Amino acid sequence: MSKQNFSRREFLVMAGLTTAAGVLAACGAAPTTAPTAAPAATKAPEPTTAPQPAAMVTLTYVYPQFTAQSPDQGLVEEAIDKITKEKINAAVKLMVLEFASWNDKITLMNAGGEQYDLVYTANWTNDYYKNVSNGQFVALDDLLPSLAPGYWKSMPVSTWAASKVKGKLYGAINQQMFPKTWGFLARKDLVEKYKLDLNAVNRWPDIEPWLDAVKKGENIIPWSNQPNLYVQEIFSAAPIDDGIGWIQVGKDDKTAKAVNYWTTPEYASTWDLGKKWYEAGYMPKEQVKEEVSRPAWAAGKSAIGMNPVTKPHGEFEAQAILKQEIVLKSLSPAILTTAGITATLTGVSRTTNSKEAAAKWLELLNTDKPTYNLLCIGIEGKHWNWKDKAKEVIEQVKDTAYNPTTDWMFGNQFNAYYRDERQVGSWDETKKINDSATPSPTLGFVMDREPVKNEIAAVAAVITEFTNYGPKAKAASELPKMVDAMNGAGATKVLTEMQKQIDAWLKAK
Repeated sequence: MSKQNFSRREFLVMAGLTTAAGVLAACGAAPTTAPTAAPAATKAPEPTTAPQPAAMVTLTYVYPQFTAQSPDQGLVEEAIDKITKEKINAAVKLMVLEFASWNDKITLMNAGGEQYDLVYTANWTNDYYKNVSNGQFVALDDLLPSLAPGYWKSMPVSTWAASKVKGKLYGAINQQMFPKTWGFLARKDLVEKYKLDLNAVNRWPDIEPWLDAVKKGENIIPWSNQPNLYVQEIFSAAPIDDGIGWIQVGKDDKTAKAVNYWTTPEYASTWDLGKKWYEAGYMPKEQVKEEVSRPAWAAGKSAIGMNPVTKPHGEFEAQAILKQEIVLKSLSPAILTTAGITATLTGVSRTTNSKEAAAKWLELLNTDKPTYNLLCIGIEGKHWNWKDKAKEVIEQVKDTAYNPTTDWMFGNQFNAYYRDERQVGSWDETKKINDSATPSPTLGFVMDREPVKNEIAAVAAVITEFTNYGPKAKAASELPKMVDAMNGAGATKVLTEMQKQIDAWLKAK
């Protein structure tokens, strides 16, 4: 995605439900009985030692960013510690790793048993399911209800169930817009100049005349990168497991038939379209990394980019990052999937200093607005100022030395302060989208990958090899060869096993 706030799949190209009812345990005095007469003589009580306060712990919180760390990260850590030392008797160390080497570094840390406490994890990076399988995370089923009750009650049980593996909860869900309403963002000035009617755009081919006009009239490459134009939601399908991204289910298919989307005519059509657009010069010659594409937007060298979360007033977030006025267009229905919910999570490491303190930090991060926003945007008066405190609208300091831009990674994004007055009310609107989204037929299903883990890895390697050349080198006529190679690596076996598990899951519901 999220972004100032870019969402998770937006790192590949650019994530609040209604509160569930709950109760807090009440503490009362122990029952007493009527006093009895004291004996004539009593022995003086032995002196006692006053109970010692629990030792303060330091929680290391590991997550990725576009750069190693913001210049003022140390100052933000100090400000966070003033809150956490008082409220949860803990200090918090922020360990930021660059996205470019993130997966490699966190994998090595996990393999070596390195000590840390909390970590960003998802179905698409720092693989949540693989971490659970490897025993990297502690179970949260008992910890969150007792030590993070406000956070626990902020989402219904059905939402929490989506991040369970074999009946146990290992991922703390970071609330955001869960359905991925895929589409695109584009420069407003060029949309207006070359008369792109967004209301008439329903599928990718509809924007081709505009791309051509921008290419010729502006002498720029319109797309900011080489997007994969096939996204399941755009074609009314839903991913079942983002870790096995080539399998989907129709959004209205009650039988929940698992399908390899590489075999579908819709996928073939987008492959040919991508090749056509590449050859026409609408896409860059090579894939562009995020740290390169962002400055290109600010310099006016990009016109359009893929956007996974076309949420209410999201254009104002995007333009704050891209330094351009932006319009958004969704091409897909809102579908609520397990993958959407597990797209951004926080795990508590098996090497934690204190799983109890980690749970209390999750409570603060998800229920306390000052703490959450401190991590997201820094210190009031130094990195940002109130523009309208009553409406929770802020204004960031120009060239601020602290601006991670990934609110969606840290906790409940619905607690974020607004960065533009035009966003006011958008979090409530976003919650309504979460509540009204069409549930995927496999919402809540989590595949046990163990029986086919070797085949999953083999198929992934085949896909990587084939797509290294992308649409610029291959046409849809070559897809059957690709499907044969996938099946040779075990794709059919993976599909069969997934369908078997889905059928058993449906039967047990």
